[in-house]
This record gives sequence, C-alpha cells and structure tokens, in this order.
Amino acid sequence: ISTHGTRKGLADTALRTADSGYLTRRLVDVAQDVIVREEDCGTTNGIWVRDISPERARNEPIFEKIAGRVAAEDITIGGKVLVATGTSITDDNARQIIAAGVAVKVRSILVCEAREGVCRTCYGRNLATGKIVEIGEAVGVIAAQSIGEPGTQLTMRTFHTGGVAGVDITQGLPRVEELFEARIPKGKAIIAEIDGELEIIRQEGSRKVRVTSKEEFEVSYPLDTKMQAAVKNGDDVMEGQEIARDAKGNATRTRHAGKAHVTTKEISVRTLDEEVREYAIPHQVRIRPELDRRDGQKVLIKAGQQITEGSISPQELLHILGKEAVQTFLVDEVQKVYRSQGVDINDKHIEVIVRQMMRKVRVDSAGDTGLLPGEIVSQWEYEEGNARALAEGGEPATAQTVLLGLIKAALNTTSWLSAASFQETTRVLTEAAISGKVDRLRGLKENVIIGKLIPAGTGLDYYKKQREQAARILEEEPIDLETLSV
Repeated sequence: ISTHGTRKGLADTALRTADSGYLTRRLVDVAQDVIVREEDCGTTNGIWVRDISPERARNEPIFEKIAGRVAAEDITIGGKVLVATGTSITDDNARQIIAAGVAVKVRSILVCEAREGVCRTCYGRNLATGKIVEIGEAVGVIAAQSIGEPGTQLTMRTFHTGGVAGVDITQGLPRVEELFEARIPKGKAIIAEIDGELEIIRQEGSRKVRVTSKEEFEVSYPLDTKMQAAVKNGDDVMEGQEIARDAKGNATRTRHAGKAHVTTKEISVRTLDEEVREYAIPHQVRIRPELDRRDGQKVLIKAGQQITEGSISPQELLHILGKEAVQTFLVDEVQKVYRSQGVDINDKHIEVIVRQMMRKVRVDSAGDTGLLPGEIVSQWEYEEGNARALAEGGEPATAQTVLLGLIKAALNTTSWLSAASFQETTRVLTEAAISGKVDRLRGLKENVIIGKLIPAGTGLDYYKKQREQAARILEEEPIDLETLSV
C-alpha cells in the first residue's frame, strides 16, 4: 500500500508541474494586454464588501479586500466621513472599517470601464510598492504569474466521496482549471432558477423537486362619479371581463384575472401570478440537508441557490443571476482552492483574469447596427454600434454577456498575432486573412513578435509621445488623399 501511495505521489508531482506551467501560459495569453493606461475611467460603479466584522476578519482576508482600494462611495462611521469618494483606503482606515463593521463600496477591476487595459483608480494599490499603481504597469502579466506560480503547490487529486453522494469532488489544480476554462463541473449541482417555495415529491424510487413562485400584485381601475361598478366586492373576475360602465355605456375591462376589491373611488383586482419549475433528482445525488425536510414542510429558496450537493456551473449562474454574481462566484471559488492549500493570493489578480473572460457579448438580434446575430464582439463594439444606430434613428442590437474560458478568450482577442502565437495557428491566420484583420499592436506579445518596444513602462510614454507628434503633424499639414499615389 505504501509503495502505491509513493508512486502515485511522484506521478502527481510530475504531472502537476506540466499542468501548472500550461495554466500559467494560458493566463499570460489572456491578460498580456492588460496594462494600466489611464488615470481614471470615470465609472461610478463598484463592488460591495459586506458582512464585515472583526470575527469574520480573523478567518477571512477582509483586510486585503478593502485596504489599498479606492472608495466608490463615501465611507461614513458614526455620521463622520472616514474615506471620501475617489480616495484610497489606507491600512488604518481598513482597520477602523473592520472594527465598525460597515459595508463599503470600492472600485474594482471588474467594473473598470477603460477601453484598453485598466485605470489606476480601479486597480488601486500596487502590492509590490504599497503605492497606487503607476501608469504603464503590466498588471495582466503580474496577475497571471501570481496565480500560476503557486499552482505547483496545489494538489492534483480528485477525491471520490463514495457512499451515498457518488460524486467526484474536483479539488486543487483541476478545480482551478475547471473554473478558469468555464467548464461544466464534474458533479454539477442543480440550482433553482426562480425564488419561491421548494417541496420534494417522492414517488416509487424517484424524487422530484418543485419550486413554486407566487407573486401577488394589484391593478387599480379608478371609478368616476358617473361610473357604475359591474362587480361586487370579493367577486372573482376573469381576464377581459367588464368591471364598470360609464354613463355613455363605455365598459372598463380588467386586464388580469383575480379577486375584485370595490370601493367608491376605485376597483382593484388582486392577481396571484404563479410560476412552477420542476427538477428530477438522479438516484445517487444528495439534496442539500437544509432543504431536505422529512416533515413535508415547504422551504423558501432563492434563485441561484443550490438544491443538490456538488459544484455550481458558472454558465448556469450567468443565465440565472447575471454578470456580477458570476464574477463574484469565480473569484471566491478560485480563492477557496488556493486558501485550502494555505496559498495567499490577492483578489485583484483573479479579478484581472475574470474581467478578461467576461469582456465579450453574443449578439442576439442585430437591429440596424451591422453586427451579425450570433457574433461574439467586445462590449465596446456593441455599445458603439448601438450608439451609432440610435443616433441615426435606427433600431439598437440586443446581446448578452458570454463567459469564455481562458483558451477561447485568448483566441478571441483583437490581436491576431497574439492569438496565432498561442494556439491553433493555422486556423487563426486563415480567419484573419479571410476577414482582412488589422493588428493595432496594442499588447505586449505582438510587439515582442515583430521586435518593437513594448507598450508598457517607459514604452507607454514613448508611444504616447509618438501619437501626439503624429497628431501635431496632421494638424499642421492636412494630407490630401487624392494626391497620394498608392
């Protein structure tokens, strides 16, 4: 038995090194063009850090979540402003916030609206210097290395829980990979799609979970002095039924079925809107203990909450709860894996990668924008296309955010040189040639490939000066395109 364990351990280490190296390479490729390019993107959004308390701060790195960030709203303690909007939260401020237990809204890379790279204000403190990050810092590569380097310390094993659950729990490096590649997890949990009451229906040998959402709303119809009510108080009314008539014989009809409540001034119809979702539970899957009430009582459940044991699929979560929920979920889940091995990574690094995974949208309907249905474009292209269409009095496009895994996100970048040097070179070059793509050389990789100065550090200043010089020349001497010979 002991030799089996030893051999398994050695094989594990050998494989882990290769897997960890490949993960680092993918992370670098996704984030290599994330450079701090501007002072402030001007967004008013932020992320909330809630449930702050000294007890929680002992077990979780709450301090790291807020120290060094920039406040997105005034942080007040006891009616006094501790940190003003747009100001960096110092270590002392962070300790005071934890002691007071107030919720804070901070700027984050996840909400940064910089068109290229990120802005200083959303990134906050550079963890190496302790000061606000400098413009020109290649924060994407730093993030990729910070996540990839400790990857070798993570375990490779998949634990089989055995017994009733019969689910493989993926942990360690494979779990990190599963999250970053946005795959459907092994042992996927069933999650509720709507808020409502949950009941478990047991029939011979099978189990079903039913979630019922009941929403009551009221529609009021005013009664003029000349109007006569056609229904009595407490009557059940059908959709389209006449409920009142005026002196000229014009009828008022209800738009919803429900119970009528008649007063001298109005008739209100109370309607109960019911939505039901059912989920079949496979035999070997365990329902979460807090939901599995044997007394037959119904339990309240929220949309996105787990019904069965297992891992939540980020794609499903995006569909049910939207972009912000998935971003938070991915950051927390990756942190769980690293923390379980005693590895400390700042949230910032994971946020850089998650933002790159969620920068694209899939077009549903094109409207008058010139985009194609089903096409995956950047958020900026989509917003600009819509702004143009609306300015011309046209119909805007509709789209939804997509969550791309590392490989897909790296291949869907605007730079075809960077994508071709990563993976699937032939396909990338063929597609780039067919569609006549132009590479603007905005990232690090594409400039290294052709031997130019990289647009990071002092290189960013160099290119900025070059652009300003070119703009000045153009202003002084406008080029007559017709006299130019090709």
